[in-house]
Amino acid sequence: MTCIIFRLLATRRFSSGSRLHGALRQPKSKKLVLLGLVCALLRFCALAVDLDHCGVCGKTFGTVIFTTMDHVTHEKVLLCYDCGLFPDECYICGLPAVMNPVKLPDGRFLCARDAKDAVLDASKARIISEEVRDEIDRLFSRFLTLPSTNTAVALVDRVDLYEEFAVTGNNFECPDVLGYIRSQTNQTFMTHSISIMSALPEPEFRATCAHEYAHAWVFEHVSSARRRALARDAHEGFCELLAWLLMDSLHQEEQKAKMLRNTYTRGQIDLFIAAEKTYGLNDILDWMRWGVNTRLKAADPGDVRNVEMPRVKQAGPTNSFLYMATQEHVPDKLILKGISTARGRQLALINNQNLAPGESARVRIGTTNVLVQCVAIGQASVTLRLVDSGKQLELSLPARR
Repeated sequence: MTCIIFRLLATRRFSSGSRLHGALRQPKSKKLVLLGLVCALLRFCALAVDLDHCGVCGKTFGTVIFTTMDHVTHEKVLLCYDCGLFPDECYICGLPAVMNPVKLPDGRFLCARDAKDAVLDASKARIISEEVRDEIDRLFSRFLTLPSTNTAVALVDRVDLYEEFAVTGNNFECPDVLGYIRSQTNQTFMTHSISIMSALPEPEFRATCAHEYAHAWVFEHVSSARRRALARDAHEGFCELLAWLLMDSLHQEEQKAKMLRNTYTRGQIDLFIAAEKTYGLNDILDWMRWGVNTRLKAADPGDVRNVEMPRVKQAGPTNSFLYMATQEHVPDKLILKGISTARGRQLALINNQNLAPGESARVRIGTTNVLVQCVAIGQASVTLRLVDSGKQLELSLPARR
């Protein structure tokens, strides 16, 4: 909130060192009063480097000075009377967009400084979104695989984004919508259309891309029943976690802090970050898919490990001779039978079960089964994790004869 300061303390009448030194020889009570005035003067001087000129237009101050906050530098800025009453504010920093502003089609303004770092071009947005997806794949390839060929990212203005967001009834108490995803399926193939608001600073644009990519992962790997049961703030908290981890890898400390200041996940982002540091991303992915509870609990951090993985239903007898033959020859140990690619995703055939990176399932071994998770798939090998023990092992394709 902008406040008004009448130009009194900034005058040169308080600059005489000899008069101030003489005043400090007065009785103790008067000394305390004067020391208080000196401290107040010093605090006022800390508001700006130049007490004579406006922090935006550079003009000399009149008798009234406005003070406001720069939301980018988080420093107080002194404004002249004209700038203090200027109606057009920069969308990013909140300062008056007086000098060479950029006006966006949706009515927003950017000051000249912040326009340099804002993502305004569709081609630049596409390049950055691809970089984000590649970086997430590099960071988390052992745990998850993001959709790629079936995902499209578009740069839209605020009006269009809000309309998309409201069409599906999503007009809840979010202070500012930055991105939106629409996922559709025809029972055999799923597509994801991601819209991200234009004019975001590049770090925030990258974080928003990662957030929406996380939504796409949820749509493809979390059952519809679990998604319906999952609390909305937990769903958003998980997506923010993936974005926060990306910002952490890029050393974007300001963007990380900004994400933590946003309260729309109602504290779930903090719990997800704590859980990831304690238990790892793999356990969080398991909780997203099979967690017993619908949100993380601050009182019980270990609840992230409270999961109930579904039991694989054994197929009943069929008329297929092939099925009966394979039933008779179930390996008595885990064997990598093959590696294939389906719809852009790598699959490893472990005994009788196809698994993609990040997926878990019960694999038959002799007359029993074991719950395993596919960690990563290589050219001729696969890394698995035995869920019950946590032990990892690597299987290789049999050598060709």
